[in-house]
Amino acid sequence: MVIAHDVSELRAARDELRLYLESRSLPADVTYDLLTCVQEACKNALRFAGSPRGVRASVVIGSSEIVATVRDYGAGFDVGPLAAALPDPYSESGRGLFLMMKLMDRVEFHCDHGTRVRLHKLLPVAPAQRARAA
Repeated sequence: MVIAHDVSELRAARDELRLYLESRSLPADVTYDLLTCVQEACKNALRFAGSPRGVRASVVIGSSEIVATVRDYGAGFDVGPLAAALPDPYSESGRGLFLMMKLMDRVEFHCDHGTRVRLHKLLPVAPAQRARAA
């Protein structure tokens, strides 16, 4: 789905994603983490990519994890030095990558004709599934 061409469009996209995730009866903390990280990835793409093609996002819910992908068509960037940096606690911005790294189980960045961010969140194992596995 095309999420947005402008940061002002993110609220509607977030609401749509929230409704989709809630319809899948996911745990509230998983839904919150995904919404936060997808929004941060989209905001970064819209602010820094400089592409008129907007941002695309997709979410795939598997049996053991959810993978959200946010894609832009801008110039890409070197995430290396940014991923390890702690955000300035007094700054009004600059926490997006830090939040993604802390809230997701795995984050992948691919820069090739734009940037693709893949956000992996493991799903908790239900008690009945744990009992069967034992």
